[in-house]
Amino acid sequence: MTKNHPSAYDGHAKALPDEPMFTLLARDPSMPHLIRLWAVRRSYDINNKHQPRGDWEMVDEANRIADEAIRWRRENLGAWRR
Repeated sequence: MTKNHPSAYDGHAKALPDEPMFTLLARDPSMPHLIRLWAVRRSYDINNKHQPRGDWEMVDEANRIADEAIRWRRENLGAWRR
């Protein structure tokens, strides 16, 4: 969930050599919305059996990260610009 405390689903750690990635930080106001969009899409895929049911844990974590990003941004507004 953070640089110091990575998620069990840490994409950086699981990425294959040379696999493209994209990282969003909480300072980006779009981050929580994009994560929730991903969670909705993954939920749809789980419900339609395109992804395993075990991915519900990942969806739940994504929503928690979105909540945490909103809290962090509110408490640290502008900290990255100093």
